Amino acid sequence: MKKTLFLLTFSICAPAFAQVGVGTSTPQKSLHVNGSLQITNELNVGGNSNTAGSAGMIGQVLKSNGPGAAPSWQTLAGVPTSTGTVIAVNGQFLVAQEITVQMTADMTGAGSPGATVANPIGNLNNEIIDNENLYTGTAATNSFKVSADGVYQVNMNVQISTANGTSPVIGIWNNNTGMWVARVNDTYAAPTGGLQTYTLITSIPMQAANTYSFRAINTQDYTLKYSSSGSTGSGPVTQVSVRRLK
Repeated sequence: MKKTLFLLTFSICAPAFAQVGVGTSTPQKSLHVNGSLQITNELNVGGNSNTAGSAGMIGQVLKSNGPGAAPSWQTLAGVPTSTGTVIAVNGQFLVAQEITVQMTADMTGAGSPGATVANPIGNLNNEIIDNENLYTGTAATNSFKVSADGVYQVNMNVQISTANGTSPVIGIWNNNTGMWVARVNDTYAAPTGGLQTYTLITSIPMQAANTYSFRAINTQDYTLKYSSSGSTGSGPVTQVSVRRLK
């Protein structure tokens, strides 16, 4: 009698949503490793059951997008197109807003008795940096906004020619309130028609709801100089800047 042996093969598949544990009998996720994990090659995140995830770019870091969402690769500051200084605010990295502008031509202003209303500084239109595009400067005026409430460092270096014994003022003006928010003044000790440099370095709170401007005033007519001069050479001398600190 001829006998035939039938081999029955069973394929045992785990349930579609089974959880696998390594070093644990109670896995909490699809794959739960209770111990160290070594990845010798690239790590891909995102994607789906039919599409590969991303391995990111050199220099990027992995950022959580919260429960139920895949993390994503991002630059350290999260703003790859911005130029500026990286600062930490409320536990988050960001590129600080910065505005640095130089004058491109002299500007003459009319004196004002009491010097209570300041004139916008014109010709502040050589933008060295304006990384959030919130500054505007023309031959007659200038204005800017800050993108977030915070503390900002102010630097102004302005060369002035005016009458001896007067007291020019330079600073930042709040266009909404019509008042100074930072300023410096000093007696003009140079001979009439000479040159004297005024410098303002300070840090002040500024609000995104307001519009600001760089301004100057004097009781007598005055000229703001854009460039130094002399037999040994010349170069840009009047420059203003604002940069967020926190």
